[in-house]
Amino acid sequence: MSEKNRVKLKICGNEFYIVSQDSEEYIHKVAEQVDHYLNDLMRNSATMSTTMASVFAALEFCDRSIKATETADQLREQIQTYLKEANDAKSEAAELRRREIELERENITLRAKLEKADGQV
Repeated sequence: MSEKNRVKLKICGNEFYIVSQDSEEYIHKVAEQVDHYLNDLMRNSATMSTTMASVFAALEFCDRSIKATETADQLREQIQTYLKEANDAKSEAAELRRREIELERENITLRAKLEKADGQV
């Protein structure tokens, strides 16, 4: 089981302790993005409270997460389609190689029969 990290964060002047299995560097990176986003919202609107900014930030980050998940799902589907097409092409190529060998054998057999028939005339 992974070790949990207890990290002290400061967001919008408020201190928080977070316990997570993520690295301390990652937790700080996330907290910096949240702090920056909240401060930008409050800086751009004199009436924006920390609570209101937090709600807007939650909506924005949730929206991004949902869209990223949908994009990842679409990419997975596209990859699965490409893998199936590649597998189908590989199977078709193998079948064509098998058929080519059969035709070469048939060609050899027919040439031999033709040479034999020419020799009897």
